[in-house]
Amino acid sequence: MSIPVSPEAVALHALLSRSGNDAVRAPSVELLKLLYRQMRVLAGPRPDLDDLVQCAAERVIRALPRFEGRSTLSTFAYGVAYRTLLGHDRWFRRWQRRFSFSDDYPGFEVEAPCEGTEQAAVRAGRAASLHRALAQLPPCKRAVIVLHDLEDVPMKDIAAIVDANERTVRSRLRDGRKRLAQILMTDPLFDQEAP
Repeated sequence: MSIPVSPEAVALHALLSRSGNDAVRAPSVELLKLLYRQMRVLAGPRPDLDDLVQCAAERVIRALPRFEGRSTLSTFAYGVAYRTLLGHDRWFRRWQRRFSFSDDYPGFEVEAPCEGTEQAAVRAGRAASLHRALAQLPPCKRAVIVLHDLEDVPMKDIAAIVDANERTVRSRLRDGRKRLAQILMTDPLFDQEAP
């Protein structure tokens, strides 16, 4: 029985075997762009986003020699980004128990748009409200909602990314959507009559 191998895995294998470990030390710009986009999707706008991307990039680069090609490189990188985010958030919660921020900490606010129209302001407000609501969800449910509803990642790939079976992913998606709807129901920007 043979395992299907993706073209990305063949290209990576050729790159790694041709240049040894030098390829692992010099990540491609495309890989870094992919990781930045994936981490931005999973974590939302955060002041520590660049640090999270850097940590995820280091982990992906270290894991590339073990990448077997059973999934796409994108799914593999999403899994690493997801586990990096979970680990960082666990560490941050432990850190918060011992220390507290001053009142002038900027938090997770979204920058105002450059456009001056009312619709752009409403769109930016909705985006900020959505990110705040997503931040209130448990990380496992937030990741499933973001990957499925915002990124259109197939269920099979989401299950591989979050390391759970498809039934669990579907359950997390259903429960997360319910909780997200409850949170957004109190927000006036998500009122049915709002533009």
